[in-house]
Parts: sequence; C-alpha cells; structure tokens
Amino acid sequence: MPYAHLWASGTKPYLEQWYEYPPATIPLFYLPHLVDQSTFGTPWHLNYNQAYRGSILLIDVAVFVLIWKILQKTKITFSQRALSIFYFIATTAKAHHFIYDTVDWVFAATILLSCTAPLILDRRLKEFGVWLGYWLGVATKLVNGPLGIIYAFLEPKRWKKTFFWIILTAGLVWGLPLLLYRSSLQVMFVYHAQRGLQIDSVGAVIARVADRFTHSETIVELYKNYEITGPISDNILRIVEKAFPISIGFFIFFAWYLIAKTPIKKKNFLRIHLTLGYVIVFMIFGKVLSAPFLLWHIPLVTIYPFQQIKTQKWWQFTSFLFILLCMTPLPFLEWGVIHLPTWIHVAKTLILIGWLSWWIKQSQQLIQIKPKKIK
Repeated sequence: MPYAHLWASGTKPYLEQWYEYPPATIPLFYLPHLVDQSTFGTPWHLNYNQAYRGSILLIDVAVFVLIWKILQKTKITFSQRALSIFYFIATTAKAHHFIYDTVDWVFAATILLSCTAPLILDRRLKEFGVWLGYWLGVATKLVNGPLGIIYAFLEPKRWKKTFFWIILTAGLVWGLPLLLYRSSLQVMFVYHAQRGLQIDSVGAVIARVADRFTHSETIVELYKNYEITGPISDNILRIVEKAFPISIGFFIFFAWYLIAKTPIKKKNFLRIHLTLGYVIVFMIFGKVLSAPFLLWHIPLVTIYPFQQIKTQKWWQFTSFLFILLCMTPLPFLEWGVIHLPTWIHVAKTLILIGWLSWWIKQSQQLIQIKPKKIK
C-alpha cells in the first residue's frame, strides 16, 4: 500500500524510487489502490487490504482449478488424487496469511503455469503458455530466470519455433517496462547485492547454531527483512555467495544431462521434476530465504505424479510439517544452547536436505523407471 500511494502521488518507480521488485508487481500493487479510490464512499467500498486480498483470491482459485485439471490428466489412482487435494487444501489453509498478504503465491502460480502448460493447453498454445508463465515469473520475482535455459533444452528439435515464442512472450511481458524504465530496472539487482544472510536461509541456520556457543552474531533489520551478521555469518555469506551460482550452474548442467538421457515422451513429467528440483536447490543454497518463499513448492508437490502412494504420503506430510514449523509463531524458549526457534529451523533444513536427496535419487532412476503416464 505505501508503494501504491507513493506512485499515486506522482513518484515514478525505478526512475525516481529505488523500487526493489520486478515490474509485474507494479499493476499487482497499484490496482487495489484504484479499487479503493473508485469504491470509496459507496456501500460496496473495498479498502486497499480487501482489494489486494481479493485479487490474490482470484489467483488462488485459478491455481486450484489448474491443479484440478492437471490431476485429472495424470493417470494416478483415486486415492492419490484425493490425497493431493487434501494436502493442498490443508497446507494452504495453514499458510493463508502468507498467501494473501505477500506476492509469493502469484509467483508460485506463474511457475506452475510454465511447467504444466503442455498438459492443459492445446498443442498450438502450449509453448505460448510455457513461456508466458516463465516471463511473468521473471517479472514477478526474477528467481526462475535460469529455468528458461532448462525449458529451452526440453525442445531440442524445435529451436526456431521455441525462439519465436520466447521473443513474443518476452515482448508482451517486458516490452512496456523496458520502454518506460530502460536501464533504471537495474535497481532491482542493487537491492539484492546489498542483502546479507537472511535469518531463515540455510546458511543463517548454520550461523545461528554456532552462535549458541560463541555468542558472536547479531540480528539486524535491512529493507524490512532480518539478517544475521558477525564474524561467523560474514564468512558463511562469502561462501554462500560463491556456492549459490555454482549450484545453479551445476543444476543446469545436470538438467541438460537428464534431458539428453530421458526419452522425449517423458518430457512433460521431466519439466515438473526439474522445476521442483530447482526450487529446492534455490531454497538450500540461496542467501535470501523468507517464510513466503516456502509457498513456491506447494503446487509442485501437489501435482507431482509420484510412483507410489507411500512416497507421496512422505513428501506431502513433510511438506505440511515444513509449513507448520516455519509459519507458526513460536514461544521464545531458551535453556543453555537450546533455543527453540533456532532448532526448529534446523529441522526445516534437514527436511530440505531430505527432499534434495530424494530428488537426486529419483533423477538417477528416471531412465529406468517409467513415471505415471500423463495424457
């Protein structure tokens, strides 16, 4: 709301304001202000908060409908389909404050569209849906940028057509922002470069555990986010800043290898598998991680065509536990080296590592194991 009011007063994002978010968030944040102003003084007045949550509600319904259609396309048992729906409803009900008060559910919707468009759209529109969802995601959070390379790998024999759709959808999403703001859009990267080790990140969890013994670290607020700083945190930050791009580069290479070795008929399954893997890698190796980011994996776990219901139960239970631990206010209990919030984050980190281990194992089996068929 403060951003929208600032723009309404005449301040231009990027050009006159150090705006930290990509340009697709501008209409998302500004339209509720217009609704607030246009309905003010009427019996049906919607204030900014109500209008913003209403817009997220529309996106939330669209995500649910999309998931429903995907599960119908996937040849899984009725029990698996029912379990996925129950998991999705229960997990999003727990996370509803973060869904309706942040921008991250919108980003989750874009990556869901980009990795599932071939399953739900006509043959002539599926690539349009993939790349439109991809560029909307980039224009919302930037996080999914490297996925574009992986999605392009999935179309090795259609480069000319794929290139056409990439350029067309990029122009639709990014054409106007580039025309209006040009090089001023680089402000987004300045913000990220100045960020330190965010307290929910895996690197920060390591520093917080060490701090229980050294008492050397301090938590500070920067750009409305909390970060940890100190001699241990600073060393971990330097490692993370190098490890993150290396992990992304390795993931892209590994994805290329999987795509090259996996039969082409499995590419729709592989697209979902690689998108989920990328989200996990980002959450483990990134220096910036906050509770709303954890929403991204929920739709992907819901639609993933698990081979066995036992595996599905394990994934969806640990995902719900993950959300429960990270999105529940915790009492400040401290006794010696025991500090409840810190050790809860240790449990979260162990879940992430468990997911990555399973994902790597599943990747190794892709050539031998046939995934659930998708129509």
